[in-house]
Amino acid sequence: MEIPDKILFVCTNQRDPQWGKESCGDHGSSAIAEAFRRALKMRRVEGVSLRSTASGCLGPCTQGPHAVVMPDNIWYSGFSLEDVDEIVVSHMLGGKPVVRLQSAPPLDSNVVEEV
Repeated sequence: MEIPDKILFVCTNQRDPQWGKESCGDHGSSAIAEAFRRALKMRRVEGVSLRSTASGCLGPCTQGPHAVVMPDNIWYSGFSLEDVDEIVVSHMLGGKPVVRLQSAPPLDSNVVEEV
């Protein structure tokens, strides 16, 4: 399997409402994850391998949805379907993170850093 140049992980975690704690799934993240997959598929570039995948919890739970682009370790929070194309074109293809949607990496993140 080819190792992608960049991979975007979108949290699609959906907590049981009885927990009383919001999750990314409460903010439509499953539809957003699918929109990222479609957007990347439509914009394939020869010689560049980009991927998007749904993930479990990325750490933060409020102000979702949350996503991280690796190996850049750029985190996004609180974005919507309307922001998908901008993230794909500007960051995934153009290498320029979308600053207005960025967030700091969570301090308690279990995401493995690049070695």
